[in-house]
Amino acid sequence: MRTSFITFLILIGSFVAVANLYPRLFTRELPVGKFARLDTPRDVPDFEFSDAEGQTFKLADFRGQYLFVNVWATWCEPCREEMPALDQLTRDLSGQNIRILPISIDVTGAGTVERFYRRYELRDLPVYIDPSQAVMRSLNVFGIPTTVLIDPDGREIGRMPGPAQWDREESIQHLQEIMN
Repeated sequence: MRTSFITFLILIGSFVAVANLYPRLFTRELPVGKFARLDTPRDVPDFEFSDAEGQTFKLADFRGQYLFVNVWATWCEPCREEMPALDQLTRDLSGQNIRILPISIDVTGAGTVERFYRRYELRDLPVYIDPSQAVMRSLNVFGIPTTVLIDPDGREIGRMPGPAQWDREESIQHLQEIMN
C-alpha cells in the first residue's frame, strides 16, 4: 500500500513538473514580420468578404491605401499566436495610410471570430470573414496564416507565409520602409 502511495506521489509530481516546464521548452518566439517583396507588383483580383454586421465589402473598396491582408482562422494555432501582435499593430499604425484586414476563413461565421476576439482580448482588430474562402483563391494563399501587402493601386507588393510578431519594432520598420 505504501509503495502504491509513493508511486502515486511521484506520478503526480511528474505531471506538475512537465506542466510547468512545457511552456519554457516548447513555446517559440514568433519571427519578425518581413515581407518577401515582389520584383514586379501583381494585380490582385477583387473578392468579397463581410464584417461582423454582415455588410459586404470588396477589396477595391479599400483602394487608395496600403492593405495588410492577413488570412487566418480561429482553429489555426499559429494564427492564434500572432493575433495579439496584429491587434497591437493596428494601434501602432493608427492614423497612417494602411488598413489592417484580418480576414477569417472560418465557415462558422462572425460569431466564432467575435468569441475568439473576446477570449484573446483583441480590442482593435476589425472582424472580417470570408467563409467561401475566395480570399485564398484570389491571393493564391495555400496555407494560413499568410499576410499579403497590397499597395494603394490594388497590387500585391509583398507577402509573408506563416505567423509573425508584427508588433516588434523591426517588423514595423520593415513595413514602413516598404510603404515609403
